[in-house]
Amino acid sequence: MGGLSTRDYERMLDLAAAVMDTAAPESPWPLVAEELARALGGTMVLLSDVNGPAGTARVEAWAPEWVGSLPLDRLLRKGLDGGHPLPEHYARTGDQRPLAVTDVAEMSVWRRTEAYATLHETVGVVRHIAIPLPAKAKGQFRTFVVHRDGGDFDDRERSYVRRMQPLLVSVDRFVRQLTEWAESVQQQEQPLESAAETKLTPREIAVLSLLADGMTAEAIGRRLGISNRTVHKHTENLYRKLSATDRLMAVLRAQGMGLLPTR
Repeated sequence: MGGLSTRDYERMLDLAAAVMDTAAPESPWPLVAEELARALGGTMVLLSDVNGPAGTARVEAWAPEWVGSLPLDRLLRKGLDGGHPLPEHYARTGDQRPLAVTDVAEMSVWRRTEAYATLHETVGVVRHIAIPLPAKAKGQFRTFVVHRDGGDFDDRERSYVRRMQPLLVSVDRFVRQLTEWAESVQQQEQPLESAAETKLTPREIAVLSLLADGMTAEAIGRRLGISNRTVHKHTENLYRKLSATDRLMAVLRAQGMGLLPTR
């Protein structure tokens, strides 16, 4: 029951390759949401970012496409205020494990909440499973939640989300680093054109920006959630594409092309 198929792993690898080659920092999340919906039979998948129990709450990504026509931020707020057991559990405990709503509350208790009524009336879903991501700041709560009707999530599906979580955490780190890079070069002339000209991949750009900060391969690996061997492979590609023989030359050449800010 709990075993994943070869096809499950193939789709995970396909997803990893797709998101890591995406240049726009925010664009991987719809791909992830679509994959989660497909794999788990989700009626609706949301990536939500909540800043504290009474703070701002917004939906960053969703699937399928029609879900975007709903007042998602308002529904998220109503769910939080209506006593949804999952965000209450994560906020109270700091737990980072993927969990279904029935892991933290009895179905009879869940049915009596306003959050249950809101979601059931709006989209007709009562089964939820969450995959937390690292918060951007203390007190924040970020997670993918797969919503569906019907039976609860089985052993195979729970195994799937546990396997997916480390991949999503790595994607999140990569997206954040690429976003920081884009912000740092927004005053430079045509950084994306320079990246295209040198054929640097988004993954190599993320490593380049951390090399410029003086980080070691081990530190870069921890930041991006990749192995030292992968960091060294990206570094070798950077040197080759930038016609550099060491870190300093690579950084100077990248600065001259507008790929890094001049410091």
